[in-house]
Amino acid sequence: MPAAILAFVAFLLLLSAVETPAEAALPEVLSGRTIVQPSPLEKGPGSLDYSHSGWRVSEGGKGYDAWIAFEPTGPRPARAPLAIVTHGYGEFSGYDRLYELIRHTVLKGNVVIFPRWQISDFDPCPGPFNIKACMDSAVTGIHAALEYLRESPNRVQPDTGRTSYYGYSFGGIITANIANQYRFYGLPRPRAIFLDDPHDGEVAGLGEPALDDSLAGIPSDVKFECHSGADGVLGVPRLIEGSCNAVFPKLTHIPARNKALVMTRTDSWGTPVLSSAHGVCASNQGTADAFDWRFCWRDWDALRSCAFQGKDCHLALGTGPRHSWLGRWSDGRPVTRLTIHKATPLAP
Repeated sequence: MPAAILAFVAFLLLLSAVETPAEAALPEVLSGRTIVQPSPLEKGPGSLDYSHSGWRVSEGGKGYDAWIAFEPTGPRPARAPLAIVTHGYGEFSGYDRLYELIRHTVLKGNVVIFPRWQISDFDPCPGPFNIKACMDSAVTGIHAALEYLRESPNRVQPDTGRTSYYGYSFGGIITANIANQYRFYGLPRPRAIFLDDPHDGEVAGLGEPALDDSLAGIPSDVKFECHSGADGVLGVPRLIEGSCNAVFPKLTHIPARNKALVMTRTDSWGTPVLSSAHGVCASNQGTADAFDWRFCWRDWDALRSCAFQGKDCHLALGTGPRHSWLGRWSDGRPVTRLTIHKATPLAP
């Protein structure tokens, strides 16, 4: 297995390389005073205007078939939309990397299922090699969590008719594939899908070869947003045909009105820097920033609102200024706007 081990060293080094660019660690203090990020939104998609004050967390399963389920409380609804959130490569336990996104999603009134599909770099699949084993693991966790929630009327019952999927990094590749094969796996029909810089690690080749050859199994009426950071995967020149640039050409059956290709760009005008490195929407507890509440959470909320209620579509799928706008730094300077396309390529 020496070749496979070397390949995985390269895989992990690559993920590290796109995770934290040097400039993201250098806060700016301008004109003798600190310029700070835009504040959280007060209402609407992405805002801290929550319908619930708490959550209940349950865990089950073993090894790489483990799962975590989150239910909104205070008050506890009888039924709520379902969001399936899939982590990236190397999250072997817990949900730290996606804590803030999950918490926001639950407090907005959704049941979240988090399949913990991995226990080591090689289990259950060695990255993009034999990705089906990792897909099977995630699906097992999703079904087990659904069964657990349905066993008791005291649990918030997931409304599977309103199901959204979120995937980060390698979890974005898994999410795209299982959404594509949702009928085969017996999963809830995808109504909304958000991918954050999907990437399979390059070691099996360029252009995200772990993606299914065709994504035609994803329903054409799904609301689909794919995000790449300018300093993330596409910031590595040899990977320019990867991430969302690899996903979008496989979505030709989805009308332009139902999909958006979005790029964030690093803005270092103030402090802390708003970094577009790999993992823009992945925040540990207490580390959310303006990219989270003004882009990630806003677009994720709006995507579900568009899919389930026909509202806020312009904030997730539109190409106009209201979608690209991310607010102002404390000195009044606008944050660098989103780049939004309906077709590839995205170019840093």
